[in-house]
Amino acid sequence: MERKKYKSNTRAKNKWNAENYDRLYPYVRLGKKAIYQQAVEAGGFESMNDLIESATDERAAEVLGLTAEQFDEAVKAAAEERRKRGEAR
Repeated sequence: MERKKYKSNTRAKNKWNAENYDRLYPYVRLGKKAIYQQAVEAGGFESMNDLIESATDERAAEVLGLTAEQFDEAVKAAAEERRKRGEAR
């Protein structure tokens, strides 16, 4: 019987992701995903996630009245606070 490979690698990746990322599950109206994918390709983004995260960061900073640098510092502070509390996800 062949041994399952990479099970420990997957576990390690999942653990690292849980410690370093928050998950969001946005739902969009049917058809928007295709348009967003066109924007990814036309805008030179690495991925749809990159497009969504960039756009959301810009909008959140604008709404909060923060510069890009202030926004980055706020994100780092929030992440550090979650790590101190031992929160995951």
